[in-house]
Amino acid sequence: MNQKHPTKWLLGVVFGALLLLALAVAMTGCASEPGATGPAGPAGPAGPAGAAGAAGPAGAAADAGQCGDCHNDSDALKAKQVQASQSLHTGGMTFERNGASCAACHTSQGFAARGGKSDMVDLDAAISAPAPVNCRTCHNIHETGTAADWALTVSAPVTLAINGDTLDLGKANLCANCHQPRKVAIPTTGDFEVTSSRFGPHHGPQSTMLTGKATYLDYKSSSVHANIPDGCITCHMAEPYGKQSGDHTWKMAYEYHGHEVPNVAGCITCHPELADDATFDRNGLVTEVEALIEEAKVALIATGILLENGSTTVPGTYSAELAGACFDYKTVVEDRSKGIHNPGFTKALLKNAIAIANAQ
Repeated sequence: MNQKHPTKWLLGVVFGALLLLALAVAMTGCASEPGATGPAGPAGPAGPAGAAGAAGPAGAAADAGQCGDCHNDSDALKAKQVQASQSLHTGGMTFERNGASCAACHTSQGFAARGGKSDMVDLDAAISAPAPVNCRTCHNIHETGTAADWALTVSAPVTLAINGDTLDLGKANLCANCHQPRKVAIPTTGDFEVTSSRFGPHHGPQSTMLTGKATYLDYKSSSVHANIPDGCITCHMAEPYGKQSGDHTWKMAYEYHGHEVPNVAGCITCHPELADDATFDRNGLVTEVEALIEEAKVALIATGILLENGSTTVPGTYSAELAGACFDYKTVVEDRSKGIHNPGFTKALLKNAIAIANAQ
């Protein structure tokens, strides 16, 4: 202690202490600046669960019609599912045809992507993981959860891709969206170049055979079958026989003990005489058409436009007449009704094809 100046000494001690405190505060401030913080320590243990909150308000009562309209205690839905499982549609024979130009008819997703348009234009891309035709292809399944979901996905009249003609077959417009010739050129006059061994209407010309349209021969035919309400559905979805035919099998006959039995439930309203028939060969029509198909095949093979199998076309340049005869022959064969869809039209196409082929 400075005995002579005790006050000065005390002030120096105080000033020194204050200086040290200011320095410590400054260092603490620097340490808290961004970038200077040390690593975070480990998380502490979870705290106890909080108390349960108050109960929310009660939800609205379920619509009595939802789900139960279809999923009820009857077996109606199950019956349709079993029937459909036996059909060529849901069996998915060709749903691997999922490319952009085929998927609109061969896959369920492709048909939906087509959006109800009947012009058969190509899709933007192939369908990944394709599914065969199923309930959702034709019905608005699970859109409302009510019976309204049975409504058809397509109902508008059909504009044929091949020539722009319009068909209106009621509920069967859904069928005609795919069961029509593909978009190809029909021979008219002069020379015609066949560029594909698959030349023809493809595998589904039933709607045009029924209505007498889209062939080389301009034969004016109006089959009474074209005027049946809802077209295809009236006969092909009539009262079923188990899972063998009718309704959602879409089949008109079934095998029973080694022979074919027709399902005429949709026919007998107009043809009561078929009730006791064991065949669709009414008045020998099928037998006659089968003979004409064979005659036309032989004649066309002889011209060189068809191979011996009677289905493969030989690419080349032919007269429009001969190419047209081949087109009409293939239309009848691909229809597969053997004249039943449109008897007069069928026989006229085949007889004309035979005459043209024999004249070469």
